[in-house]
Amino acid sequence: MCRAEWSHLPEDVRPLAALGNEERIRHIRAKRWVDYPHADRVLRRLNEIYVQPRSERMENMLLIGQSGMGKTTLVRKFERTHTVRLGNNGTCRLHPIVVMLMPHDPTGPRFFSQLLKAIGVPAIDNFETTAPRESTVLRVLAEVQVKVIVIDELNSVLAGTARQQRLFLQLLRWLSNELRVALVGIGVPETRHALLSDDQLRNRFMNLELPVWENGQDFSHFVTRLIWSLPLREPSPVDSRRLMQMLVGRTGGITLGTCKAIERAAIRAIRSGTERLDYQAFEHEEVWDGIEAPVIMGGHRRKSRRG
Repeated sequence: MCRAEWSHLPEDVRPLAALGNEERIRHIRAKRWVDYPHADRVLRRLNEIYVQPRSERMENMLLIGQSGMGKTTLVRKFERTHTVRLGNNGTCRLHPIVVMLMPHDPTGPRFFSQLLKAIGVPAIDNFETTAPRESTVLRVLAEVQVKVIVIDELNSVLAGTARQQRLFLQLLRWLSNELRVALVGIGVPETRHALLSDDQLRNRFMNLELPVWENGQDFSHFVTRLIWSLPLREPSPVDSRRLMQMLVGRTGGITLGTCKAIERAAIRAIRSGTERLDYQAFEHEEVWDGIEAPVIMGGHRRKSRRG
């Protein structure tokens, strides 16, 4: 039974506060979704891409942001929202949205192989002799009624030669035209350069950036909502400007680092019996192991501030 003192927690989290320490720690380490304005904006734009009618010139999107900002998490949520399940056993037979990882070698056959793998087609053992044909890929994609192809880590195309890059971009344009599907590229800011050499493809992509956090109201609300989702038995006074400055300064405004620091501090609060997060909870160096502000291209590493 939940104690009255746990009224600081949302109703769905209060029963978790009654669990033992290790059960609560497992919950803290589990993945969770926290709404915030930039994420809502990205999901709205992704849905606009999804609902557009099929045409010879589909609108595509390039979602860029620093590593660790949650781009992949966003597109996976987008994918789950539009998952189609058929049959009593819940087997997924249609793939209106396919999320694939860009191969490190930007060639057509390897791209097609990775695309089929994302749909669930068994991996190819002998790639050199059994690479998928274009006709096979088109048939399979049509059968599962693909509407949007999301290519994660599209910036990997930059690892290829200039000729490989040009041929790969031509392949993407052909695939979009042939199937009338929308393309969503995911990557770091340098991904923009991957589209510069193909005028027709570049003009079909809408650029959308997931910016790093800055110390402000949006960041404070995100941190507060995240901590509300954790089954700590005491209220956590985390709305101080000093603490927000520490979190932004030491993580460089990266979502992954922020979430990791809060997760570690919460686990330590349970094990120590303090059961709350405040400025002092983040002064322990073990909370920050391996978490650093990133080097931003064209700029300098942000200085860590300890308050």
